[in-house]
Amino acid sequence: KFGYVSQTKISPLISYLEKGQLAGTRCTKCKTLHFPPTADCSHCRETSFEWVQLDGSCVLVTFTEVYFAPPQFQTDTPYLLGLAELREGPRVFAPIDKKIQRDLLKPGLPLVLRVAKRGEEGWYYQLEEVPSSLQKLARPLERPGS
Repeated sequence: KFGYVSQTKISPLISYLEKGQLAGTRCTKCKTLHFPPTADCSHCRETSFEWVQLDGSCVLVTFTEVYFAPPQFQTDTPYLLGLAELREGPRVFAPIDKKIQRDLLKPGLPLVLRVAKRGEEGWYYQLEEVPSSLQKLARPLERPGS
């Protein structure tokens, strides 16, 4: 039941990205939210899901500097790659906007995941600074027991 993932099932992601929106998939059986979207639930293996729009609010968990990248990103090296936890729960790896100074990055830093276009190559998402108008609303990641 779990294995081959039909790209046609998750192709609506491109439509969301073209509109500047982020969307994940929520399993209709166990309600697990996935981002990036998946066609099969990694928790219960269910194959039915619904699309859920995400607001992009997140916090930085950790980051690294990438020197060796896949061919389509090799010209961008070195670049910063972050692991962020979305407000809705899932964690996502994404490039960090070059406008953010490296010395400002630390775990718990509020960020926003935004859609960006890479020339004619297509759409992607990246971690960006929270706009100053929203910084008062952003709050650091709270861990149980902290």
